[in-house]
Amino acid sequence: MPAETKIAQEILNAEILNTKEVSVHFGGLRAVEKVDMSVRRGTIHGIIGPNGAGKTTLFNALTGFQKLTAGKIFFRGADITGLPPEKIAARGMSRTFQNIKLFSALSVLENVRTGFHSKLKTGLFDALFHTFAYKRDESFATEKGLEILEWVGLRDQAETRAANLAYGTRRKLEIARALALDPDILLLDEPAAGMNPVETKELMKLIQVINETGRTIVVIEHDMKLIMNVCDYITVLNQGVKICEGPPSHIRKDPRVIEAYLGRSHSA
Repeated sequence: MPAETKIAQEILNAEILNTKEVSVHFGGLRAVEKVDMSVRRGTIHGIIGPNGAGKTTLFNALTGFQKLTAGKIFFRGADITGLPPEKIAARGMSRTFQNIKLFSALSVLENVRTGFHSKLKTGLFDALFHTFAYKRDESFATEKGLEILEWVGLRDQAETRAANLAYGTRRKLEIARALALDPDILLLDEPAAGMNPVETKELMKLIQVINETGRTIVVIEHDMKLIMNVCDYITVLNQGVKICEGPPSHIRKDPRVIEAYLGRSHSA
């Protein structure tokens, strides 16, 4: 293999997720405009920007919840542009949402168990007649669900109804359910929203522990302390456009970032 080809292949293998000129328009509003972004395998990648910068719209596009106006999205080298959310999730990408989407009437464990649906092989017949395969799947989902709850520190609340959890704990439960898919990449949309400083510190540790298992993490967050302390690389959006990208040490000094957050007078 020629040296140039080998180097190109190594770069491709290092990238788990990348976008090419991704755009999302809502009528005349350009929510995301020609964004190129590359997420390296095994890293924690932050996406930041002022309110209305297009961060969640980009997340929705990456995970199939928002149709692109233009551009391409590649996951593990394969073009996933236009695929529905369930097919993207089945390929190894899971996410949480800015607005928590739990089943409030179900227990903590039952919520996590719902995350295993794509991995279970049984169908309606098995559920109706409680076949051996159904019991096997149920046992698998319970065992693995409890393992995940132990991991995120919610094992002792397994039987608690989700509606009765504190807000910060519900955030952790949503992450636990996303982990049930055993994803290669986990996308977290403002996971620290509504958390107090102690809960945020625990969340930072959890993100790092998840990353240490080899999973790539992409996180949108307004808490700059969290972003600057856990992320390896950061993409900055403003008014739908990527204005800066790099490690935290570069981002915190970039005048374009300072201007986007604080105004032109602070960047002069």
